[in-house]
Amino acid sequence: MKKGYRTILTACMLLIAYTAAGQQPEKDMDAFPSTEEALSQIGSAAARSPKQPADTAALTSPAQRKGFIRRIIDYYSRSNIDRTFEKKIDWSIVPGPNYSSDVGFGIGFLVAGLYRIDRTDSVTAPSNISIYGNVTTEKFVLLRFSGDNIFNHNKQRLSYAGAFVYFPGAFYGVGYNAGAEGYAQELTTTMGIFRISYCTALAGRFYIGVSGGIDYTGAKYKDTGMVAYMNNVKADVDAGKPVPGGRMGELYTLWQEGRYDPAKQDPFSNYITDSGDNPNAFNTSLGLFAQYDTRDVTFNASKGIFIKAEAKWYPEWLGNTRRNFGRFTLTFDFYRKLWKGAIFAYDLYADFTAGTPSWHMYAKMGGMERMRGYYEGRYRDKRLVETQIELRQKIYRRHGVVAWIGGGQVWGTDKFRWDNTLYSFGCGYRFEFKNRMNIRLDYGWGVYGNQNLPWDRKRSSAFLFTASEAF
Repeated sequence: MKKGYRTILTACMLLIAYTAAGQQPEKDMDAFPSTEEALSQIGSAAARSPKQPADTAALTSPAQRKGFIRRIIDYYSRSNIDRTFEKKIDWSIVPGPNYSSDVGFGIGFLVAGLYRIDRTDSVTAPSNISIYGNVTTEKFVLLRFSGDNIFNHNKQRLSYAGAFVYFPGAFYGVGYNAGAEGYAQELTTTMGIFRISYCTALAGRFYIGVSGGIDYTGAKYKDTGMVAYMNNVKADVDAGKPVPGGRMGELYTLWQEGRYDPAKQDPFSNYITDSGDNPNAFNTSLGLFAQYDTRDVTFNASKGIFIKAEAKWYPEWLGNTRRNFGRFTLTFDFYRKLWKGAIFAYDLYADFTAGTPSWHMYAKMGGMERMRGYYEGRYRDKRLVETQIELRQKIYRRHGVVAWIGGGQVWGTDKFRWDNTLYSFGCGYRFEFKNRMNIRLDYGWGVYGNQNLPWDRKRSSAFLFTASEAF
């Protein structure tokens, strides 16, 4: 009987267990904990753990902060990667010390950006913008910007450039002879410049466009009074007094020997008096241009041809200080790859003026791009032709070197003579801090100055720091 009770009891218990199992709902995806719940549970379990294993302590310790130098190295080691497809503007900044015999030691900075107006276009080169500033020990101040916007698969381009310059410099006069003689009058110049141009493709790589520009230059100067001073010294010497020592005594001796002319010591004062020009000059231009461009990259070409002819008109009704005058410029550049990492580059530039421009609007030799090594404006005139060849060689990863030689002429006030040809040569270092955009450090040399003048006996030279290639 007891055995029967046990059998019945066992059967009832099995039936209850089976019924309970049948009433339990099936597990589906909603029954599983979410990711947040799982992480929360894991975190709770970790918090309840009495101690962490010794081999995982390093994983939970805070990461060490990189040092300042290490972060700078990491920044520039990645700065040339093309990020224009993922960023609106890919910016970089570079500081740089510099030196020029004209403006002394300086501290400069360069900010450059690359961007794509159409990020779906992987064939067209990116647009670019650069901002450059410099302050030197001789109170030279420069702030310059420039850029190129490339639209519609390279069918339209908008280019612009501007600068503010405070320059305690010098004026040598107009014409080759004035520059070669070396008489310089101190001149503090304040300049504001803006240029803009737009072009569209007519067929293939042939473009036509329009341009405009505004230039303001104000000059402060003071006469040296050298003629009166030398006449007074001569009167004293004739009266039996000794020749004064130092620089003035040396100039007096040179004057007596016919190797120094005190009447030429103030070339800017003489020019303003003779020409009737205004030291504070304002000029506005309108222009038309045509160009043919097969370069692969506008700011650092490795192959292709660039030809541009531009005519500018400076009408009096636009507020120009001087009478109406015109200007025509022609540029021809050629680029070709040689051996591995080597590029041959050639540049020809001509600048012709019709009429009488303001004193600061003459074609000027020297500067950052052509005839590097010359004080910009020492040689200026109505007509100018310059040419140069440059060999660019990449030596290791993002580092490269260049060497160039060039020549040029100015004439118009003076007649054209082959003997007046000036030359320039130099070398430089390149660092690719953005994709296809280089930092440029150049040192250029020119001809020697007037050996009769104590301040002009050295060879002309200049150190340059900026972005992009010279041409």
